[in-house]
Amino acid sequence: MSLMSTSFSRTVMKSVRLFLLLAVGSLQMTSVLSGAVVEKGIQESDCTRACCSVVTVPGVSGAAGMKGEKGESGENGTKGNTGLRGKIGLKGVQGVTGLAGPPGPRGPPGIARSLGNTKLCSIVSEGMLRYNQQRKWVEYCNGAIWLALTPLPGTSQQLPASSCKEIAIRYRSSSRNGKYWIKPSLHVSAFQVYCDAYNGWTLIMKINGRNQNFAYDSALWSNKDTFNSGSLTSSLDDTEAKLASYWTLPFTELRLGMKEYTNGGTRWITVGYSGSSLYSLIADGRYRRTNIGEYRWRSLLSRSSLQANCNKEGFNAKTSDTGSSWALTHARVRLGFIANEQKECNTPDSFVGFGTAFKSVTNSAGNFATSRPDNGNLNIKTIGYIMAR
Repeated sequence: MSLMSTSFSRTVMKSVRLFLLLAVGSLQMTSVLSGAVVEKGIQESDCTRACCSVVTVPGVSGAAGMKGEKGESGENGTKGNTGLRGKIGLKGVQGVTGLAGPPGPRGPPGIARSLGNTKLCSIVSEGMLRYNQQRKWVEYCNGAIWLALTPLPGTSQQLPASSCKEIAIRYRSSSRNGKYWIKPSLHVSAFQVYCDAYNGWTLIMKINGRNQNFAYDSALWSNKDTFNSGSLTSSLDDTEAKLASYWTLPFTELRLGMKEYTNGGTRWITVGYSGSSLYSLIADGRYRRTNIGEYRWRSLLSRSSLQANCNKEGFNAKTSDTGSSWALTHARVRLGFIANEQKECNTPDSFVGFGTAFKSVTNSAGNFATSRPDNGNLNIKTIGYIMAR
């Protein structure tokens, strides 16, 4: 036998032996029951005799099978523990305001206080009433002072106030400027005046500077006669008037105002000066000095002019040379400021004030200046107001 045939025979024998081993492994199925081994097919002894030894070789993995159907859902598990509390969220937008609710029930009536006549008004006597025999009206205690019940004092001739200042103190929140009745003392009859009822100023005079009714030498400054007192209105108008307050009203302050014809606003100044009446300070013609200064007097006008010297201010301000004819011709005022070119007051030629005069010049309230004044020659006539409190 040739070398090629011998090699072929060996190869065939190896293939047969491998086939037998695979066949034995696939046919051997051993079942274990009660510790015994049941053999099926070729027995181990036969296998030993036939193959000498048993070698188990795993087979090649087959292809993956098809995906099975979804199984049924299992039962719910046990409930877990409560988690930690989360953070507080952002504040929401404010909602629309709701409608107002219905009014509440009416409260019980207050405790009535009896009519008293005590002089002391305090928190203890708050709400008590009394009759004021001097004023002829019923008053109530507000916890601090006695106040008159309505109608307000000053609203009628039968129920006058002592002054506009009383009206302002007692009824500032409810009073309005206008006409009121006052009775400054027990020795005069009640009369009507114009009141700045909020600030307590009582009107005494209204002067039209274009007229001569209140020029320096007018008898209205030295008598106790009224002038146009029936012309009062509820506003502070331009109609000239002199009221009984000129000789009946005591005061500690004067309020002076000027209204220019070409510049409609009224400019005001306050002069601190006490008197039993304006009449008591002017009617006798004596000079009484005030101390508010030139600037304050000039502030009554939008523009003014005065000379540089003399600078005399107050009630009945006029030339110092009263024994000469100069006193009847040069600048003089019932209430105001005069000045002169020379360094003396014998021949003053300029003024700012009320109840004024200078030679033949027609100007009873305002500013007049000649003979080298600081802002040129001027003759400004105004509506003048004199009030007091």
